[in-house]
Amino acid sequence: MINTVIVEGIVARESWRYGNDLFFRLACYRDSDVTAKAETGREEPDYVNVRLPGGAGGLFSAKKGMRVRVHGYLQSRDFTETLDEFLKKSKESVTLPEGINPKEIKIDRNTVEVIATRVVLEQTRKE
Repeated sequence: MINTVIVEGIVARESWRYGNDLFFRLACYRDSDVTAKAETGREEPDYVNVRLPGGAGGLFSAKKGMRVRVHGYLQSRDFTETLDEFLKKSKESVTLPEGINPKEIKIDRNTVEVIATRVVLEQTRKE
């Protein structure tokens, strides 16, 4: 079995830590010979979360706008969160029916992320 990933993109938000690991969100644009997103028909990025186990020893932090190439592998994981946590992350305004406590409702979810084994900062041309 082969599970190897190389993605290049632009850091879409500042990095964050969870436990000892460092995370950042990468906006990856498709090559020109790959079909554009069907929903829009135009060039838009695909987003992927990148996880650096051990946080790269504190030697690296991803800043929004940086262009990086990530070598690694895919990993999926299950997690549970409350409806309240989910709604806060969605940044949508939702009115729940009376008597519903979003802190008591748990949702089983799944995510796929790139586990980075190497991160290369790409040179960017100064405009």
